[in-house]
Amino acid sequence: MNTRIFGGKDKGHREKAVRGSGLRPTTGKVRAAIFSILGPDLAGSRVLDAYAGTGALGIEALRRGASWVDFIEADERRCRDIRQTLKDMDMNKQARVYKGKVERSFDRLQGGYDVVFADPPYDQDPWDEFLGRFGYADLLKSGARVVAEHRNKTELRDSYGRLKVESRRTYGDTAVTFFRMGKNDG
Repeated sequence: MNTRIFGGKDKGHREKAVRGSGLRPTTGKVRAAIFSILGPDLAGSRVLDAYAGTGALGIEALRRGASWVDFIEADERRCRDIRQTLKDMDMNKQARVYKGKVERSFDRLQGGYDVVFADPPYDQDPWDEFLGRFGYADLLKSGARVVAEHRNKTELRDSYGRLKVESRRTYGDTAVTFFRMGKNDG
C-alpha cells in the first residue's frame, strides 16, 4: 500500500506503508476532504495524530505547513514505518512518534495542539474518554480543532466540555466529525 501526499511541497509523492491486521488507513478521498475543510489553518500549527496507523494524516499536515506533529501508535512495526517515512522525507526533526495506547499516552504529551486527528479502529469506541479528555484538559489551544474519523453509524455527542461539534461529513461507511475548542471561561 502507498500513502499519497495530496498537498504541500511534496504533492503527489507516494510513500510506502505497511498494511497490517486491523489497519484501515484514511482513504485518499476522505483525507483530501479533511484537508480541504481545514484549509490554511495548519501553517505553523502543532498537531497530534492519535491512532496514527500509517501516519498519513500527520505527514500530510507537515507537508501543509504544520511546524510539529506528535504521532501515537500502539503497533511497534507501524511506529518504525512512520519514523522511517519521516526520515526519508526529511521531517524527522519536526515530529515525535510515541509507541503506546492513546488512552495511556496523554500524560506524555506536551499539549498546545492546534489540530488533533483521531482515527481509531472501527471496532473500538474510545470517543467519550478521548474527546472528554480534550474537552476538559489543557492539551488544546483555544480555537483548536479535533478531527474525529469514525464509522458513520457511530454517534458522537455534540459537545465534550469546551469541545463542540463544528460540522459532520459522511463518505460511505466513514464519517468525519469536526470539533472546535471553545475558550476557557474559568
